[in-house]
This record gives sequence, C-alpha cells and structure tokens, in this order.
Amino acid sequence: MLKNKVVQVLLLIIFSLNILFSCKKDELPISNNSSQKYTTSGSKILFQAQPIQLLGANAFHVFSAGSTDMNSWNIDIAREFIGNIKETQLQGNPIKDTNGAYLYSLQSIIDSNRLNNRITIICGFGWDGKNETEFTGKSPATTAWWNDYKIKLKEWATYFKDQPDVWIEVWNEPYRYDRADGYTDAIWMNDMNEMVGIIRNTGNKNIILVPCAEQGQDETVLINKGNEFLANKSNIIYDIHAYEKWLLDNNTSINNRLEQLKLKNIPVIFGETAPMNAGVLMNPKSFLDIIYNRGLSLCAWTWKKDENDTDALLTATGLPNDNNNNNWGTTYKNLTTKVRNPQ
Repeated sequence: MLKNKVVQVLLLIIFSLNILFSCKKDELPISNNSSQKYTTSGSKILFQAQPIQLLGANAFHVFSAGSTDMNSWNIDIAREFIGNIKETQLQGNPIKDTNGAYLYSLQSIIDSNRLNNRITIICGFGWDGKNETEFTGKSPATTAWWNDYKIKLKEWATYFKDQPDVWIEVWNEPYRYDRADGYTDAIWMNDMNEMVGIIRNTGNKNIILVPCAEQGQDETVLINKGNEFLANKSNIIYDIHAYEKWLLDNNTSINNRLEQLKLKNIPVIFGETAPMNAGVLMNPKSFLDIIYNRGLSLCAWTWKKDENDTDALLTATGLPNDNNNNNWGTTYKNLTTKVRNPQ
C-alpha cells in the first residue's frame, strides 16, 4: 500500500512539472527553437506554415539597444541600421568606435527585439561609419571594401544561423538610381548570387533579404530575373524601397505594378517608405492603404525621436511625429495597430 502511494505521489509530481514547463514555454517570445521557423512559399511569408503580414520600422538600436517602446505601436520587425560593419561586434558590451560613436553588439540588439517578440533584420548600411563608405548607390563588387565585407557577411551568417528570427539583408540600396554606373540585371544577378551563396554555405537557412536595383526602388529586375534568381533557392524575400518612384505614382499604376509582381509569385517586402527622400514632400497614405489591403509586408523609415526630422515617426517625447510631414507618425501608427491582413 505504501509503495503504491509513493508511486502515485511521484507521478503527480512529474505531471505537475510537465504542466509547469509547458506553460513557461508557451509564455516565451520568439526564440532560436528551430520549430518556430519563418519560411516563404510562392509570394507568401510564413510563420509555422501559416501566412503572415508584417509591419515594422527601420531602427538605430545599434546606438542604443532596446525596443520596448515599439510595443505600443505593435511593430513586428526592426530593420536594423548597421552603419559601421567593420567595428560593430557580434556580442559583448558597447564599444566606442573610431568615429566616437558608441556601438551596441548585434546580439544585444537582437535579444531586446526577441524579448519583445520582434523579428530582427540586420542590414549593412555602411562599411566603417563614414559618409563615403555608405552602401546606398554603390555597385557592391566595385567597392574597396568588398572582400572585407564578404568576410563579415560570412561571420554574421555563421553566428546567427541557429536564430531563425534573425534575417540578414545582403546590401542596402545597391546601384545608382539612374543606372549611370553601368548597371545591368546580369550584374545584379552575379552580386546577389555571390552574397546569398556566402550566407547559405555556412548552413544558415534563415530568411535572406535581397534588394532591388536603382537604390532599391526599381522592381523591374524582379520582373525580369526574380524567378530565375530563386531557382534552387529557398527563404528569399525581395526588398523594394518606396520613395519617389512609388509615392509619386498614381494608385492605378501602383496597383498594376503590384499585380505584375503578384503574377510572378515571388515574395516581396517594402523595406523602406517615408514622406521625404530626395527633397520633395510626399504623402505615403494611399500607398500604405494599398499595401495593407493586398496583405503585403512593409517597414517604415524611421523609428527615431526627432520632430525636426520629417521622416522620424516620433517626437522627442515619444508621441507620433506629425510635424510638417503629412501626419506621418499618426498615419503609420494607425496602420501598425490594425489587425494583420495576410493574403
């Protein structure tokens, strides 16, 4: 009789522990558990095989890690500006770089985003924090730091390969907006294949973002080469940036362009959009409505507390920034607090 009671007590303890641990597991945010996997299928972005729509913001957490303030806006993704790839560390405490800026490690940025159930996109914006080494408008393979960058890209891919909520974008806004650098789709294919290959050769199967041409705004390369590029590849999302070439277009044309992309059955995200880019104030409202209604994903430029910056989403006190920018802050917050609408 005593033996039976001991067995019953032990079984009860085991049962109770199972319940406790399963509850704790359910309470965890996105982790590096391989079962919580982001993938793509056709034009869809999937989480655990279910279509999702993601609305995010570009952020500067490399200068001050911590994304809890994004929670009230329901931000799904932080696309992280990495302007000094050369000196930004994978892990560890903040360091002071050669330009005098304090840089937080990539892992500390990701840990904060993950704690708040947020995907991190790591994107190189510049090689060493100087204006002349910014990536935008550059043809990757012709830059002086190309080979050194590829070494860093391999380090990133190796280190983050078991963290599926960390996505790497291979380059920010490549090639000149006017193609005066001799751009061709063949050059795009070669450069993007090389960078994606570096990541995949490490065993990293996470989602990779691949930018368009003309400093990210030209989607015709995807019409011409998007399907060919995806052959024998998986978990690739194309990144389009929506400034003048989109926001100054009319709604009919925008819908036609998006329909052409839809017919190609390729996954896209609009990685940047904002009311100011090259000097003309624009109104992104109707574009945002079209994107949302089509179930597409998007990140705004930019999560910054500065009412004097037209593109900043926040004022210095953390309110939506509507200062001479077509109510950009309120407009985007109204979008991100909507129920997601995956198609």
